[in-house]
Amino acid sequence: MKKFFEKISVLLDEQHRIHSKLLELENQKTGILLKGDITALDELVTMQQPYIMSSANNEKKREKLQREMGLDGLSLRQIIDDYPEARSLEKCFLELSAILKGLKKACAKNREILNAKVDVINCILSKAGALGDNVTYSNLKKA
Repeated sequence: MKKFFEKISVLLDEQHRIHSKLLELENQKTGILLKGDITALDELVTMQQPYIMSSANNEKKREKLQREMGLDGLSLRQIIDDYPEARSLEKCFLELSAILKGLKKACAKNREILNAKVDVINCILSKAGALGDNVTYSNLKKA
């Protein structure tokens, strides 16, 4: 079982590397959103895609390993707490948890910025009469 935990440790290290890069990109996204640079935002989102895909693949590998170990459905926290030979995963788990917490915070901040910008756009469109049921795009009258 020790070899399985070593494999999980390698996957957690890789997840840490991937999510650290995603956090870096998410922090860059904040500045881009504040500037309103759509081209830069599109480029950054394109840069994020391979990292997101790699993370998903690593997660599938971890889940497969856990199934092979008979630990399907258990969280890493539960495994570390319940299996003494898994205690070596504690450091990786804590470091990855810290990165994920930062990533969630950065994503929430960016979501707030986006929502504020959408609210401004909707307000402008509403005042210009471009929103609502009464908008028509031709000279034809409704019957």
